[in-house]
Order: sequence, then structure tokens, then C-alpha cells
Amino acid sequence: MSSVDSDAVLHEFAPDTIPLDSLHPKPANRARAIRLLLAVKYQETGWDRQEAVYLLASLGYEYESNRDELLRVWNHCVVKGYDENCNEMTAMTLVGLYSQGHKELLRPLLAGCRNSDGALSEELFPFYAEELGRNPNDFLAALTTFSPKEQQGICKSAAWDSDDGTSPNAQHKILQNLKRAGGAVAVRCARSYKAGVKPEEDNGRDLLAGPPSKN
Repeated sequence: MSSVDSDAVLHEFAPDTIPLDSLHPKPANRARAIRLLLAVKYQETGWDRQEAVYLLASLGYEYESNRDELLRVWNHCVVKGYDENCNEMTAMTLVGLYSQGHKELLRPLLAGCRNSDGALSEELFPFYAEELGRNPNDFLAALTTFSPKEQQGICKSAAWDSDDGTSPNAQHKILQNLKRAGGAVAVRCARSYKAGVKPEEDNGRDLLAGPPSKN
């Protein structure tokens, strides 16, 4: 396979951020996209290869094998012990594939809580909060596969405060979702989530009561 300008190829198909909002080349262009991305995949290492693998998986090209390659990087670098060979962008490739409907990736993303810090936390923990707000049943189903201690850590991480923080409305929705779900795992998650909310965010009020009304 002939060499290509990897930077140019990757910029063409992922010009902005990962995960992509969409990647749907027209049928006439899909074969070209796959050919170029395969060339990048086999001539590069590190992040450039990961990005090419993610784009190929997003196109549905040999999805399982490309997904599994990303998971091997994720498990080696984050789940089993974070090191410098991967970063928050590895997480975002999995988030991107998950958002395309590949629900099997939720558990590995939750497992990333074990060794995440810094920039990785800034990407991963808001994703937890979003999923608790949007897909609580899927989140809880994945959560049940972890030990009670790990469940607590994951749900507390979902309350992690980014620069903008989680709005009172979003906090209320998450706790209402967990209350409706019921069961020991949901109760444990709600308690841990509330424990993770900074005091200045809840001002001592009951988050389940909802945001304060405006007079």
C-alpha cells in the first residue's frame, strides 16, 4: 500500500474535534475514504493510528476489529494503569462510537474511572453525567457489573465539577432519574452523586426538591 500524507487525510475526514458530529461520505467517496484511512492506519503509530482506526470504525469498516484495537489501547493505558501512551482523545473515540449506538462501549468507559485524572477526567466525567441524565437505565445496567465501591466512585465522579459545572436543573434530573429507577444500585449511585456535588452548588438544599423557584 502506497504512503499518504497522514495529516492531510486525517484533517480531511476529521477537521474539527473527536468525536465527530457526523461522518457519512457519499457512496462514491466511501471507498476512497476507506482506502486513505487504511493507508494511514498501517503507516502510523500512536494517536494518528488511533484516529484512523476510529474513523474506519465510524464508517462501519471492519467495525469489530477496529473497535477492539481502540479497546486494547484503552484497557492498557487507562483501565489497567494510566500511562503516557494514550490521552483523553482515546476516551472520546469510544464516546463517539457509543453515541452511534454501540452500547457495549459504556462499560469500558465507566471502567476508565479507576485511573483517570487531569484532562481525561474533564472529558470522561461530564459524559457520565450526561448519560445519567439521558440514559439512566443503560448507565445503571452497566454500573451493576462493578463492585459497590466502584459504583460509588463512578457516580461520585459524575458530579465532578468542570469549568461550567452541572446546572441545578441537570442535577435534579439525574437524581429524579435514579429515584424513578429504584433499587439498591440506583440508591447507592444517588447517594454517591450527591456526595460529589460541591457544597456551593447545592447550598445545603435537597437536590431532589429541584432548583429553587424564582420569585
